[in-house]
Amino acid sequence: MKLLFIENQPDSIAQIKKMVQSEHSDIECVVKGFDEAKEWISQQYPDIVSLDLLSGELSGEVEVAGQPVYDWIWSERFCPIIVYSAQPDAIAEMPANHPFIRTIQKGAGSPQKFVAALNELLPHAEAIRETESWVRKEFAFALREVAPYAFAIFSDDSVQRHNTILRCGRRRLAALMDELSRHGDEECLASWEQYLCPPVSNDILLGDILNKKDSSVDDPNSFSVVLTPSCDLVASGGRKPKVKNVLAASCCSMKDALARVNMSLGQDTAGDPISLKDYRKQLKTTILTQGYYQRIIPFPLLKGRIPTMAADLRQLFLIPIENIGPSEADYIRVASIDSPFRELISWAYMQNACRLAMPDRDFESWCNEIIASCQN
Repeated sequence: MKLLFIENQPDSIAQIKKMVQSEHSDIECVVKGFDEAKEWISQQYPDIVSLDLLSGELSGEVEVAGQPVYDWIWSERFCPIIVYSAQPDAIAEMPANHPFIRTIQKGAGSPQKFVAALNELLPHAEAIRETESWVRKEFAFALREVAPYAFAIFSDDSVQRHNTILRCGRRRLAALMDELSRHGDEECLASWEQYLCPPVSNDILLGDILNKKDSSVDDPNSFSVVLTPSCDLVASGGRKPKVKNVLAASCCSMKDALARVNMSLGQDTAGDPISLKDYRKQLKTTILTQGYYQRIIPFPLLKGRIPTMAADLRQLFLIPIENIGPSEADYIRVASIDSPFRELISWAYMQNACRLAMPDRDFESWCNEIIASCQN
């Protein structure tokens, strides 16, 4: 594992290097200046970066030279960062309480604090390394399989070959990412992993989670879910949407949603009292396993973005498409839904929207008929 110190005064981290290597003999410590940092990171891929912020202390012309390095790491080569500086708060727009960032002010006791922070970040760095290794392996597999077709079909067009390899490689890689069982991985997805937050597409998609501008992220009633097919919403690549309004389902709290389908806490679907153990089993076998129940689709908590809630497929409304956007629109796209959960939303809506209206029938006599036939 590689620990990169981006440091204006290398002597100031001599003690830290000694402590780190004493406790972690497998960690390679490297020291680079601000000017060398980006090139070294691009070539060597450190697992954790210790970032000083200030330069020019000796000359009296202090500059926050670490800011552009921090910005580049954050956007181009993300990894855990320990901001180790005399003024660790000098960096602009640093996210508060991010699990991959630690800030430590140089001074008495700071080497010990640094090693403690490093120990906290090491598991994160190992997880990133394992993920990157897996992605590289799967991307190599995707390109190996796709390249022969691209060269066979576009034998005289290098541009088409290039674009096809990129597109097909990315699609195949995305498909392989979800084939966990192929690698014997038995771990279940966390409920919130169905979210793509923030959305990865510039276009509005079926299943997008919307929130009213300036509404609380803890209020389920301020959220809605897009039901219009994605193909009618495409607004990129020179295309225009086929619709002027987006059909959306209103959301509500899970308490309200369960009451609407006669599944209030501690009651079965007939409204009779049941134990919490049986109620939990009922939730698993109906709403959660199926992914929806009658008119409601449950959505899990994504802390700070989406509350525990449900979409009501019988509480629909239209939103002008121009009123949906990233941050300044009336309705903000908070997240998209990944496949196959997106398709589940479409299927659940079809089950509600396309159900047949049936005339009233004498179910009591029919039940008696069925019971009598089973008793014979």
